[in-house]
Order: sequence, then structure tokens, then C-alpha cells
Amino acid sequence: MTLADTPSTHGKRADIQGMRAIAVLAVLVFHASHVLLPGGFAGVDVFFVLSGYLITQVLLRPMEEKRFSIRDFYRRRIRRLYPALFTVLAFTLIMGLAFFPPTLLKELVKSQFFTTLFLSNLAFARETGYFDLQAELKPLLHTWSLGVEEQFYLLFPPILYALHRWGKRLLWSVLGLLALWSLWFSQTRLAAHAEVSFYFPTSRAFELLIGALCVGLDRHISLPVLAQRILSVLGLALIAIGFIVINEESAFPGLLALLPCLGTAALLVSPQGWANRWLAIPPLVRVGDISYSLYLWHWPLLVFARFVFPDTPFAIVAALALSFAMAWLSWRYIETPFLKDQPQKRPVPIWAMGGAMMAASIAVCLTVYYAGGLPQRFSPQERVYLAATDDYNHDRNKCHMRSDRPIDYDQLCTYGAANVPASYAVWGDSHGAELARALGERLTAKGQSLKSITMSGCPATLSRRAVCRQHNIDTLAAMKADPNMQVVILVGNLHDDDAFSRDAIKGMEHTALELKEAGKQVIIVSPIPTFDYDPPSKLALESRAGHAPETIGTPRAVYEQRRGHIRDEFIRFTAANDMTTIRPDTLFCDTICHVYRSGEGVLYFNAGHLSLAGAGLLADEIERTLEMQSAD
Repeated sequence: MTLADTPSTHGKRADIQGMRAIAVLAVLVFHASHVLLPGGFAGVDVFFVLSGYLITQVLLRPMEEKRFSIRDFYRRRIRRLYPALFTVLAFTLIMGLAFFPPTLLKELVKSQFFTTLFLSNLAFARETGYFDLQAELKPLLHTWSLGVEEQFYLLFPPILYALHRWGKRLLWSVLGLLALWSLWFSQTRLAAHAEVSFYFPTSRAFELLIGALCVGLDRHISLPVLAQRILSVLGLALIAIGFIVINEESAFPGLLALLPCLGTAALLVSPQGWANRWLAIPPLVRVGDISYSLYLWHWPLLVFARFVFPDTPFAIVAALALSFAMAWLSWRYIETPFLKDQPQKRPVPIWAMGGAMMAASIAVCLTVYYAGGLPQRFSPQERVYLAATDDYNHDRNKCHMRSDRPIDYDQLCTYGAANVPASYAVWGDSHGAELARALGERLTAKGQSLKSITMSGCPATLSRRAVCRQHNIDTLAAMKADPNMQVVILVGNLHDDDAFSRDAIKGMEHTALELKEAGKQVIIVSPIPTFDYDPPSKLALESRAGHAPETIGTPRAVYEQRRGHIRDEFIRFTAANDMTTIRPDTLFCDTICHVYRSGEGVLYFNAGHLSLAGAGLLADEIERTLEMQSAD
């Protein structure tokens, strides 16, 4: 990933190799299990600071010796990044061809296309959140950080060169001001544009610039050894605290990213510190050496392990072990040979090699994409199951909100009878998008209509996420003021994290009480069963083994463990407050929670969302409940 510029020779700051090691290990632990290290993803921020520090040194040295060449700089980038990266891209594509259904394969080659151009961060910002359930089906999601770095490096060398040549006195002041501006940009985008803050280079530049500023501190300040010792321990503590207290619900990066970033900076300016000595131990140095390849390999291997062997913890352990093996082989036989600068021994110039890699990758991606993901790889019956990946609400692109795409209450999509004020609403996160359409279609015959109020990652609760909080405050006010609104159906993917669940449950109950006080009838839909695999793909793969589709699912006990307490709390709350709870588990589960039902088809279009067929069953249950209540 990042830090391809770190010297691998142990005589040059072995402690930096140790920092790389703890950064990549934190990311690996987080990706293996979010519970073990909630903020492990902040290892990427450690990488960014280190990369900024090292690349500034690499750039300034030839500038001071008046031999700087932008061409040589980018040539070195190609040598360091391309060989290992395109090896992993080729492997990932082969695995996708072997196991992914057409829809997922199209998504994979689209990701590879943007990764090849070092634009994947911008593409992912428009597709998914880093922590979304669907993120676990994106083998190249981790390449977003490469995009951030390379976009930063398009501008940073010329800026640094100009400052060094014509404004040397202002060099560090200007870099400091740029870092402050980037931090301000990152923090202020968290509320309304969380994806921009996470993925864009403008909101991550301050992390690399903190590393660059450490070079200035090295040159102008000589810290006493005792100060370095204390500062290094403090720096390592800040990184550790960041890995523990930051989590998926945190407003990140912004100011919170200063924990790992300033911690890393403290270590960088304290080479004689106690913590730096600990970081320089040989095992960590060895992991630091292979950290670029380890980062590249681990995520695709984890994605395919979970996809091919769902609900199998050993598969995760095996994928991590294989990651280390592949990383060492990649470092030894791919990275290292290309890092030895002997252009006279190469039959092909590095520019031609890099261009050929990019051209081949783009050609393959476009071919597979426009071939529809090569559906002919599957039998006719398997294609029937896989077709469910397209059985979702295609109005999502215009009706389903994201943090960077809010929709005013009066402009919300309406389903049902035309030109009739909406008297129903489905309000919640992405789990409501298909339900809104399915229920709206059933209201058409009754001359009624429904508003769809859904936003990614935002159940109808005053969430800790700033973007969700403001959206839900505005929605609640508009709903209470709407004289036509009579029935509000609340939906949310509340999961099994106890702290999040407690906050979200109480928040949704507060929302329900406010709506009831405003004279609205409230229905709460308890969490639907979700899966650790893609149901259409699972059905296709199991059909090859001769397994009947009705037998495919996850034990009901898993649902009870993960979401049963949430359902039970909603049942208690609605019974005490003259409201209604709809239970998807009674519709989709017996001894197992099913992904397929005869006569209905595939019930999910991905691991966490009902298909229109599945949403139709839930809509029928809501309709029956409303009819029974109106008859009483």
C-alpha cells in the first residue's frame, strides 16, 4: 500500500520499518475481526505520515544537490509500486473469474480499472462506505490509499520544488499552512460529506504533510536524548490509543486522525527514543520489509476466503497465513529485483513496462465488463439464482440518499397511486429501499402512496454520526409537520455491537414516541436476518454440489445471538406504547434463516439486503397487519 518509499536496508532507521510493521499488522487484525482492534484501520494513517516523511527526504536531497528530476522521481515510483501491484491485480482477477458471479465480477473489473489509473479512492467514494457490509465483497477496496498517495504526489513534488527554489524561507511555513487547510477541509466535510473526508486526497493531505513537516523539525531542532525517550513513548501510546478508541462509528479522519498521526510524528523526531528501540527489533523489521506486499495481498485473500468458505473461522486464519507467505515471495522475487536500479540490464525500459502493465489491465477490465461479467461461466440454473443480484430497487440511484446526495423532504421519491399525497412512509437506512418500492406497489390498488426516506448507514435514530443526526432531525420535523402523513414504518440494520445497539435502539424508540405524539401510527421493523456470504452466489455454488436451494441458509441461533435482543426490545417497547413490531425472522426463518423460498425465488440480492422478492413478503406482512388493525 503506502510507504513503498521506505528504505529496506536496516541501516536506515530500522525503527521506521517497525512502525510500518505495527501499522500493517493493525490493518490486518482489523480486517480479520473488527472486534479485536476497532481502530486498526488507522494503521493507514500511520503509513501516510511515514510516507510523507520519507518522500520529502527523497525529494529534498537531489533538490539541494541541484540534480532533481521529476522524471526520475516517477520512474522510481513505477519501479516500487507497479510490479507487486499488478501481480496482485492479476491474481485477484483470476480468483474473480473462478468464483465471482457476473455482477460481482463486473464490480471487480471496474475497481481494477480505476486502481490501474490510481483513481480507486474517488470511485469507491461514490460506491460504498469503507465499513459497509458490501465492502467485504470488494477485493480491491484497500487500494484507495494508493490512489490518495499518487494523487498527492502529482502535486507535492512541483510544489516542493518551487518552494525550495524561490521561497526557501517560507517552505516549512507554507507546508504547515497547507496541512492546516487540509485538516480543516477533512473535519468540515465529516458532517455532510463523510465519504469525501475519508477518501479524497484533499482531506488526507494533512497526514502526509505532517510527515513532511517532521523533516523540517529534524533539520532545525535537536531534541535532547531524554526528551526523545519520553516523546517516543508518548507517540507509541497515542498510536495505541487511536487503534483502541477509534471505531467504525467515529467521525474520521478529521481531528481524530491526529491521534495516530501525531503519535507517528513523535516517533519520527525521536530516533533515539525508548519506543524506537523496541520498534527496531528484528521480527518487526522483517514484517516492515514486506509490509507493502503484505498490505496488497491480505485483503483480496480475506475477501475470497469469506466468499468461498463463509462461516468458517479457519478460512480467515488460513488467509492471513497465506498473506504472509505471498507477501514474502512477492517481496523477495518481485519487489526486490525491480528495486535494484540497473536499467542497462533491462530489455524493456521501465516506462514501457509500466505502460504495458496499465494497458493490459485496462484492456482486460473493459473486455470483461462489456461482456457482462462473462455469465457463460455458469449453467442456466445457476444463472437463475445469480439473476437475483439484479433484483433490487433500481430507483436507488435517484431515491436513496447518501451523505453527499441529500434529498429535500418535498423531493423524496413517492411510490403508489399517482398524484396522491403520501400518507405512508418507510424511513430508515438502506434496508428500507426495497421495502419502500414493494409496499408502494401494493398501495397503488388502494389509491394510496408512500414516501421513501432512506439514507445509507442512517437508521431513524439521532445517531452519533453527524450526517445521520442532521438528516434525521430534519426528517422528523418534516414528518411531524406533514398533515397527510399517517403511517410511518421505521427500518434499520441494527447489528450486534452492544454499545451501538443500545444507542440505536433507544434513539429509534425516541423517534417513534415523537411520531406518535404527533398523531402518527408507528410500525417498527425489527432487524432482518443477514448473512456472511452473498446468497445468490451461495445458491449457485451449492447447486453444483446438488444441494436443494430451500436447504441453504444460516442457523436461526445465529440470528438470535446477533439480533434477537434487538427484536425483543422492540417487541417490549411497541407493546407498552400501542405500536407494532413486524418480525422478519418469522417470515424468513424456521430452524434456519433461508435465502430462497419456492414460489418466491431468491430472497436477498446481497448478503445484507432483501431482494424485491424478499421485500415483497415483508410488505405483504405489513399490509396484513395494517388491515387487521383497521378492522378492529
